[in-house]
Amino acid sequence: AALPVTGKWSVEFTSGGPVLPAVLTLDQPEYWTAGADEALQSFSGTATYRVAFGAPATKAPAYLVDLGKVSRSAEIWLNGKKITTLLGPVYRFVLPAAALHQTNQLEIRVSNGMINRIIAMERQGQEWKKFYNVNFPTRLAENRDARELFTALRWQPEASGLAGPVTLTPVNFIP
Repeated sequence: AALPVTGKWSVEFTSGGPVLPAVLTLDQPEYWTAGADEALQSFSGTATYRVAFGAPATKAPAYLVDLGKVSRSAEIWLNGKKITTLLGPVYRFVLPAAALHQTNQLEIRVSNGMINRIIAMERQGQEWKKFYNVNFPTRLAENRDARELFTALRWQPEASGLAGPVTLTPVNFIP
């Protein structure tokens, strides 16, 4: 059976923009865009999700770690050591039991795409397009403004971050 990784989660925004939002504290992981805060909705970059957890009570030679829902990429660190980078669509990996300590610090560095930042710049009237529909055609009518040029004004922010649930499942093999 899958064992949930529980504890207080912190989310620290480490690089990106337009500004680095304040650190979040969560009972369980959730997309940083889940809240209504404009700084979270428009943020494109990297945020580090951290949680401390104890060793699983169920002993096994290895554990299948499942991050659940992630949008877009995830770099996993455990106890200060980089474990892997995952690009999806499945965010799972096998972790040898020897990598776990009695108390563990899990860090998941999640990066999203630029769509949320582009939406924010478009809504604020900032100049960000360096082209004239040459390599960015406005094929869809909803992406055209009154001048028939590309616009992201009607786009909605993309879910970004780690929504979990993060689980460990004991497995009886090490690949």
